[in-house]
Amino acid sequence: MSHNNALHHAPLSETATAAHDRARTALTGPASRTMDAVVWLSAHLTAMEHVVYTFVRATLPTSRTELDQQRRLTRRMQGALRSLEQRWSGDGLAPAGSSDQLRSQLTVMLAEHEQGEEALLARLLDTISDEAALTLAESYDHAIGHGPTRPHPHGPHRGKLGRVTYALDAARDHILDVLDSRHVPLPRTAQPHRQVGRWGRYVLGLGESVQHVPSAPPEAGQPTPPDPGPAPEK
Repeated sequence: MSHNNALHHAPLSETATAAHDRARTALTGPASRTMDAVVWLSAHLTAMEHVVYTFVRATLPTSRTELDQQRRLTRRMQGALRSLEQRWSGDGLAPAGSSDQLRSQLTVMLAEHEQGEEALLARLLDTISDEAALTLAESYDHAIGHGPTRPHPHGPHRGKLGRVTYALDAARDHILDVLDSRHVPLPRTAQPHRQVGRWGRYVLGLGESVQHVPSAPPEAGQPTPPDPGPAPEK
């Protein structure tokens, strides 16, 4: 079955592979790309665990052993990503070891993680309907674009408390990304353009260019409303 991903217009399994590829390219590329790898892997790992693994657990009960292995590997990768982030930012509490060593370790773990993930997705997508796969793809897209962008190896990751923690981590990460002017190479859903109203344009200093738009003529027998007149001068 071909299950298209709503944001990337590609099958969900290919979208997950693309996330791995982007992270691998950043890990094995110039040192300046280190934080791109941290962002991509942090977003992908949490999206898979928060959205896809939860769905797999409910749909394929026989996959719990494989899921537990993937979750343990996810936690190890998040721990390494956290250490890499600390070393990159000059955190004095960063554990011993060089950034190059951490990048090499993550590259090895990434290959193992991708192999296990591909097997789970193949079984899942052969089992569920096209409609369910589309819903899952949309949920994954939303998690990639709106979920955490930093590693969070500690704390709850499942159940109601895990969902609350996930939302708080995402909100905190997005605020820090803005405050730090951090490059976040993730797809974002375009926000709808909002037209500035008449008084909003006046407050912004654009009052001179406001044109009065005549209202519809009143119905027969109805009084004509008074003309509000020009906008007040600044």
